[in-house]
Amino acid sequence: MKFGNGIMTTEIHEPIKVGAIFGDYKKKLRPVWFVWNNRKYDIKEITYIWTEKIGKASIHHFMVTDNANLFDISYCTDTLGWTLHSVEMDARA
Repeated sequence: MKFGNGIMTTEIHEPIKVGAIFGDYKKKLRPVWFVWNNRKYDIKEITYIWTEKIGKASIHHFMVTDNANLFDISYCTDTLGWTLHSVEMDARA
């Protein structure tokens, strides 16, 4: 857990279930919701996207928000799985 400017970042690195749209008119892949700890989070905005290569796999990262927290999630083209890497919460709230 890290703190900075009242923001608490927690490293998670757990598999999650994600509802996503493939082949959207503007983007090839767009997550719209995910389930973590038996709770569904609706993605209100994708704030940043980047891709990294690990071996033959492409890992598509998405910084997403539910208007309360910021989540780092990714999709791996090798395993076809989604991972929640971290969550940032306002510790002052």
